[in-house]
Amino acid sequence: MRGCIEGFMLPVTPVDSDVVASSIQCLANCLEDSRCVSVNLCEDPQSGQVCHRLPETSNGSCSNLQAAVLCVHLEPANVCQHGGTFNAALSTCDCYDDYTGTYCERRYTDCTEAFEGGMRAVTSNNRHVIIRPLNAPRDYLVECLLSNGGYTILETRPSTCNDYNKTWAEYKTGWDTSCSRWLGLEALHYISHQGNCDLDIYIKGAGGLVGQFYYRGFRIDDDASGYKLTFGSSFKHPTSAVGNGFEYGVASKGINGQRFATWDRPDPSGCAVRDGAGWWYGTDCPDTNLHKTFFMVKWPDDSGVIRQIRKHTQLRRTTPVVEEEDANS
Repeated sequence: MRGCIEGFMLPVTPVDSDVVASSIQCLANCLEDSRCVSVNLCEDPQSGQVCHRLPETSNGSCSNLQAAVLCVHLEPANVCQHGGTFNAALSTCDCYDDYTGTYCERRYTDCTEAFEGGMRAVTSNNRHVIIRPLNAPRDYLVECLLSNGGYTILETRPSTCNDYNKTWAEYKTGWDTSCSRWLGLEALHYISHQGNCDLDIYIKGAGGLVGQFYYRGFRIDDDASGYKLTFGSSFKHPTSAVGNGFEYGVASKGINGQRFATWDRPDPSGCAVRDGAGWWYGTDCPDTNLHKTFFMVKWPDDSGVIRQIRKHTQLRRTTPVVEEEDANS
């Protein structure tokens, strides 16, 4: 958008005026009004920002303006940010490059919002998307499964990868190598704190083992908590089921409520060092650590028999994004 020096306005009788929250909203209102070709935006001590829609333009000349305290004259070029274009027929912005919002002002918060916003993959259900979860300090490049409500893929281990004996810092920020992909504990924390989430463990393994198991109310807390993992309830897929690996065996091997550990920031029982992989550990080392050496990675089938597997995990938000970080506590 283009404007002359702040503190000046075009001396023309407006066709309409209204209170707005921002200059972008003022210019968007102008674009939706066929009578409007420019605006005067003025600060009002009582009302806030008042947008005066004008039937004329300064033609790019600031000499046509007059001094006016707390006002600025603006002419709409494109109110849509980050390369978006204004759709006059729908009075909305068409957004590109993983941006969304009324004016394409922000990234999608996760793959669920991208799916709900109409994003689809071109040749398959999977697509790489740049997201910024609520309260996150930066953007994250994630792989989205853009079907069934939209899932953020946390991890893939498509071959006999044994590269999970990494440091705390590596598990925190994540990695994407030719062998495996791990989204990262930091991103997991911010994504899972936006609303209620389901974690979908998708299992493929020996003996025709294939199925899914879900954890509802899944959350990863922050670094200070040791990225503690919690979930409220769990359930199996109605037609393609496997067992509950997070609570397999004796209670001391369950990982609900446990902190993450790595070889350089080990758990009290020394499981991270013994298993050679970062994971959430109880007082006993769990049998179903998905980050162990490939031939030791196991998961129970629907009958509770533990089998060797390969897998990937997906996270889907099932409630709207919340405004406060602790609103789901």
